[in-house]
Amino acid sequence: MTRQEFLQELQLALQGQLSQAAVHGNIQYYDSYIKEEVRKGKTEQAVLESLGNPRLIAKTLIDTTDQYHRAAGGGYQSKSHGQEESAKGFYGGYPQDDGWESRREGRRRNSWFWKLFMIAAAILIIVVVANVVAFLLPLLVPVVLILLICSLIFGNRR
Repeated sequence: MTRQEFLQELQLALQGQLSQAAVHGNIQYYDSYIKEEVRKGKTEQAVLESLGNPRLIAKTLIDTTDQYHRAAGGGYQSKSHGQEESAKGFYGGYPQDDGWESRREGRRRNSWFWKLFMIAAAILIIVVVANVVAFLLPLLVPVVLILLICSLIFGNRR
């Protein structure tokens, strides 16, 4: 795939889903990004491979724009352009339930991302606590032993 093919496929996927200004802005952004990476020494093919599928990029842009408008109280609806459900262009080739659930308000707590995050947080807490104990143990053992010996030698003198 060439840069022009990538940009054309991205534009087709965004057309009718975002405003013309937003489509133009995103096309300009990706065009300048690809050119800049090529200028840095990467091949055009390597840059396009690192970006991935332009339809997936478009889906992400559409979803984030839709979330932004809903959060801001905007009335943006992708069906407001008089499009049929089956003729939604970009969405026609993708199943509606792709596991990302990016249109929901926040992440569900039983998603794989949330579970992975909680496992990583638990491991991090365990490692931090273990390091604190490992650091303090050599300091506390002599202090506790000295206090114990002092209490045995001097006893309870009240």
